[in-house]
Amino acid sequence: MKILIMGYSGSGKSTLAGYLGKKYGIPVLHLDHVFWLPGWKARPREEMGKMVARFMEEHDSWVIDGNYTKTEYERRLQEADRIVILMFNRFFVCTGYGSVIGNIKEEQDETWAGDVRKSWTGNLCGGCFGKGVPENAEENQKG
Repeated sequence: MKILIMGYSGSGKSTLAGYLGKKYGIPVLHLDHVFWLPGWKARPREEMGKMVARFMEEHDSWVIDGNYTKTEYERRLQEADRIVILMFNRFFVCTGYGSVIGNIKEEQDETWAGDVRKSWTGNLCGGCFGKGVPENAEENQKG
């Protein structure tokens, strides 16, 4: 089984991916974990693509969450047996961020690089709280 989960920031992609991975006993790849380097620097797109490709080659079944349309996007779409798109309105997404930050904080030591609370508040709902995007994040997502 190969499950691809996409959707807005804060819509619950990583939470759902973790749940499905446990339920079906299959590995999970959170693309945010691949993207971010220590100090909230963005990983180079080429390196990120290699990591995702290797994960897909090494596992017959998987759950991958995240959008990142410049990172093995076509391949993820083609190989996925199930594609889940979480499209909630911005109000719902913004009000759900408290639980997202709590869940990520618990995983921070194992999987996340940097201060989750500081950086996540800067990216809530695509910047609806008036903060900017972390350094060099946008350049890695440009075509």
